Amino acid sequence: MAICIVVLSESRKANQIQERLNKASTPLIRCDLIRPIFEGQSLDNKSSNEVFLDPEESLKRLQPLDINTVELLNPKLSKQLRQKRIAFFLLPFGFLAGLSFSLMTGLTTFSDLGIGALGEPLSGALVGMASGWMGSYVAAWSVNSKNDDDINTLRKLSEEGLWLLLLETPFETELPWQFLQEVEPLQVVRLLDQ
Repeated sequence: MAICIVVLSESRKANQIQERLNKASTPLIRCDLIRPIFEGQSLDNKSSNEVFLDPEESLKRLQPLDINTVELLNPKLSKQLRQKRIAFFLLPFGFLAGLSFSLMTGLTTFSDLGIGALGEPLSGALVGMASGWMGSYVAAWSVNSKNDDDINTLRKLSEEGLWLLLLETPFETELPWQFLQEVEPLQVVRLLDQ
């Protein structure tokens, strides 16, 4: 998948890009407009507060998203989602590993608590599951993305009041780069394939 972020000064240009890509039948997996980050209204007040007389016209427009809701541009959100995916595999693995270890070794670690013969392996399995849960946090937070520097740059551009257009195409499909240059973006950042 090719992922690129087009940095624009106004949202109107993003809608032009989307219309031209649709006319050219360019296959897109994703086309998201990300509004600037700052306290007040967007810099592009005219385009964000437009009143559309034609309902079809308003449906064709890209709806701006908050940058913090886009996993690709929010490292904290992507780490949280990665932790949940890792935990999905590590919790059952930890449970089975703890159960196996308790049954193989015959340790009576929790016997002083009055846990019977059946409770001992179950306690070991729960301890194994807890260690799998902790391991999912460590694994998720220790991985850094290849795109971290680019993402930090894009977030700073968004804080400066610029609009970001995220375009993702299917495998081995290139975007029409000449057309993107005709719209005169401030910058085009191509992120490494996921």
